[in-house]
Amino acid sequence: MSVGGKKDEYDFCRDEDDLNWWAEQRFNIREVRMMYSSLDNYKTVWQGEPDRPKEEMDFINWYKGKLFAMISDYNITHHEVEDTTASGEET
Repeated sequence: MSVGGKKDEYDFCRDEDDLNWWAEQRFNIREVRMMYSSLDNYKTVWQGEPDRPKEEMDFINWYKGKLFAMISDYNITHHEVEDTTASGEET
């Protein structure tokens, strides 16, 4: 409980957490790239243990992996090959 504006230490794993509850978000590709970049930057300034819990970095790495998969999927599904032949015909 917070007292006088001071927040208690954050607990990532509470016994009473309802793990059947979930939320959903939608990002366009630019937002996905920005989130990936933001997490990448945060890793460079992360204070580490004992100031921040190890689980926080584990989550950041997990989430970055998910975002990387999204970016990779976008790049594959939106890949266009430029025509490099002189006549424009297949070789």
